[in-house]
This record gives sequence, structure tokens and C-alpha cells, in this order.
Amino acid sequence: MRLPFLLLLLLSAPALAAMRPAYVLRIEGADAFVDLGRADATRPGERLRVYRVVEARHPATGKVMRDRFLLGEVEVLEAGETLSRISAPDELLFRLEVGDEVEPVSPPAPRERPSTPAPAAPTQAPLAFAPSTGGPSDAERTALRTAWNAALKLPPAERARVWEDFLAAWPQTDLAGPIRSEIALLREAPASASAAGVPAAAVAPVLKVSAPSRALTDEPLTIGMSSLAGPTPRAAMVHWRERGSPTFRTVHMSAEPHGHFRATLPEGAAVVPAVEYYVEAVDPEGTTLAAAGSATRPQHIDIRRPPRDERLELRGRSRVRVSDEYVDFNRFKGNDVYNLFEADFLYRVQTALHAVRVGFGSYRGTGTRRELLDTGGPSQLVGYTYGFSELELRLHPSLSMLVKGSAGVNREGLKGGLDLGLRIGSEMGTSLLVRGATIAGIGQRASLALAWDAVRGWPMSAEVVVTNEPIGEDLGVRLIYTVGRSVTPWLDVTGRVGYQLRDINHSGLTLGVGTTFHW
Repeated sequence: MRLPFLLLLLLSAPALAAMRPAYVLRIEGADAFVDLGRADATRPGERLRVYRVVEARHPATGKVMRDRFLLGEVEVLEAGETLSRISAPDELLFRLEVGDEVEPVSPPAPRERPSTPAPAAPTQAPLAFAPSTGGPSDAERTALRTAWNAALKLPPAERARVWEDFLAAWPQTDLAGPIRSEIALLREAPASASAAGVPAAAVAPVLKVSAPSRALTDEPLTIGMSSLAGPTPRAAMVHWRERGSPTFRTVHMSAEPHGHFRATLPEGAAVVPAVEYYVEAVDPEGTTLAAAGSATRPQHIDIRRPPRDERLELRGRSRVRVSDEYVDFNRFKGNDVYNLFEADFLYRVQTALHAVRVGFGSYRGTGTRRELLDTGGPSQLVGYTYGFSELELRLHPSLSMLVKGSAGVNREGLKGGLDLGLRIGSEMGTSLLVRGATIAGIGQRASLALAWDAVRGWPMSAEVVVTNEPIGEDLGVRLIYTVGRSVTPWLDVTGRVGYQLRDINHSGLTLGVGTTFHW
């Protein structure tokens, strides 16, 4: 009863496909959906052909001419009642359009394979990374893994027979070329190799990683990995970063049936101009394997903005920040202390001139020489009310130079200041900022700040400052930690704490708050 049923199903499949046309209805990242489901006898692993339909009006006769052209083949990953999710190779996925016609492919029935291959040991690894245009079906992948595992303990001659049996059962496999080359090498192996009885060396899985080569901003980025042969990895992970960022972030891939792994990068990961990534897998023995790319030579996905989307072009360019900081060097005694208030507006031009910042500030402090701090001697009052302007020049996606100039008045009249900085990394992500500044009548400062955003919505930074403020006399060292919180998509609040000292007997605390509005 089984054979007639299968024959009836195979013969009726083309007729069912011809009963009505089926189309690509939706494309989401690496997945597409067609209007064929279980009601149409569609099953996971089934192959479908995709056609591009072209209509044109003949200029002489006026007749509308219609024809269709084969784009390629896809595989059904999941079949619903009326719709199916399909997988297409990268080169076909980016040519796919909603409205393309699809129809089932009726593969030839596989021949019976030997039930038990004879045992022995290999002399060389059978397959390298196998190229594939459409990717094997789940059934073929299962048969390939079975043949691979069976051949691991066979001598060359019997091993060659295993692969010949596989080709007989799957004559249309995309791996036919590499397998025939392997059979030829095994047939040429000396007979002594069959009797050597050398235990088989551990072999790595044959892995294939699939990801889009380009995407649009705010589009989900999904990266998949398939185990084609060998032991199935027990874990896999994607390491990714925005191009220009010095560090990678990690997303663990979720395991799916039949040796598939999949991971979607966090929302907002698609940032112009590109996302760089590499994929690693962990085999059953716990060894980490490179599946695609490396930290020094990552793969990349080109990111572009959608055409005519002005909202995306302008978003995230403007910022207003207000901050206030209290700095004490002598345990709240009031003779070595200052307060700094600043407010500024920043606009990101996003060209070679990356950003322009303008604002004003008020600096008020009291200071005296270190040897007089404990004597009750006279203190010097300092003050500086000023405006400033800062330019950020982008020399490289991960390297920027900042130039800030200020002008204002103090008790002695008109004064000025200069601040130079160098940022390594992304302004919105992880970065290292080195700055040096001088203000007439107040002093000089040099700082080194590391900022990171490992916890989404909680930007943080750690900073070391060497300065002789507020009166330009004795040097002190400051250690500062800053943490922010995104309250809404357009509002952040910031807290700032620190500790500074002139020497072991003269030290104090830093306290600061800030608010940032951005759009």
C-alpha cells in the first residue's frame, strides 16, 4: 500500500501545482513566504522553483506578451496550513520579489541504500567545506551525516563504497563533484592503508554560514548556520560590531532541528556603513571552531538607508546637555574646591566635520597652596563665565579629533581657553577619549576617559584626570565614574561620582548630575 500511495502523491504534485498559480507573498530578512501549505501537500524539505514573470506590449501588434524565466530553487523550511516559509541562497534572496511565481519540484525517488556499511578506519578527511547553490534538503543532510559518520571507521576501499551508495541514492546532490573527487582519492589509496588499523582522527563538522550581504537600517539582521556533516556543534555564537568600533559584541545562536542554528542581532544593530561579524561553533568535545571569518578578518554586511526616508536621515543628529559638577580636594573645608556648570547644543553634520557644539559655562572656585591648606591661611577666589565652541573632525570611522575654544571674563578681564581631544572608537558606543585643556587664570588639566554601552540603556564611563585647578598651583589626581539612564527615547539622566586628592592628607569627593535631550 505504501508504494502506490507514494506514486500517487508524486504524480499528483505537478497537477496540484498546475491547479492554481502560487506566488511569493512576503519577504522578511532571510525568510520569504509563499501561498503553498499543507493543504497543497507541501512539506518541509520540499524544493520549489521560482520564476520571474515578464509582461510586455509588442510595439507593432499591440499584443501583450507574457513569459516567465527561472530564477532558481528554494527549500521549504516550515509548512503551515496555507503558507510556507522558504529559504533561498543569498544570490537568489536579493533578487527575489513579491509576486514571483513558485511551483513544486518533483525530485526522483531515491534508490534503496545498503542497510549496514562494513566498519574500518579512514586515512584522510573526506570533505572540505562543501559549496552549495541552494543548500541540501533536511532529508539529504540527514543522509549525508549518516554516510559521514559511517565512513569514519572504514578503510579507504569500503569508505569509497559508502560514498558511491550515497551518490546512487542522491544522484542530483549539489555535493556530487566533491564526493566523486573523494571517491577517486580513496580508490587510489594503497592497500596497506586499509589494514593499518589506525584509529580515526577526530574530524571537525562541515559548517555553512548564511547571512545577507546588504541590508537597510532598522532591518532585522539574521545570521544562520547549518551543520552539513560530521558531529553537530553543541553551541554557536555570532560576534558582531559596527564598522569602526574597536570591540565585538556576542549573540548566542539558538539551536533548531536538523543541525540548524540561528541568531538575530539586537534591534538597532544595522548602522551605516556596515556591520562586521564572525561566527564560532563549539564541537561536542568543547573545542571552539571558526565557522565564518575571524576577529582579524571579519565578514561584513553593508548597511544602507532606505531611499527617500528623510526621517531616518535626520534622526539622532541634535542634542542638548545640561550638567553641574562639585569638586572638593580638602574634605569639605571650603579652601580647595570648585563648581562647574555647563549647557551646550550639539549638531551632528555627519561629514568629515562630524559635529559642531556650542554652549556656555560658569566656573566658581576657591583655592590655596597645598602647604597652607591646614594653616587657615588666606584663600584665593576664582571665577570664569564663558562661552565656547567645539568642532569634531572625523579622520576615520573610528578616529576623531576635537578642538574646543572658549572665551569669557574673570576678575582680571577677558580670558580664553583651549581644549584638544582625540577619540578612538564610536561616539555612540565604546570609545577612548584623550583630552588636554588650559584656561587662563584657572589651570590646566589632562584626562583619559573610557566610555562603553555594554548594558543597553545604561551608558557608563570611567575617567582619570590630572589637574592643578582651581588656581593653577599644586597637581591633583581625580578618579571619576559616570552612569546614565535612558528614561525615554529622547531623555537621558546622568549621575557622576568621584574621588580626588592632592596628597594622602588632602582629598575629597566629586558629585555631579546631568540631563541630555536628543532627537
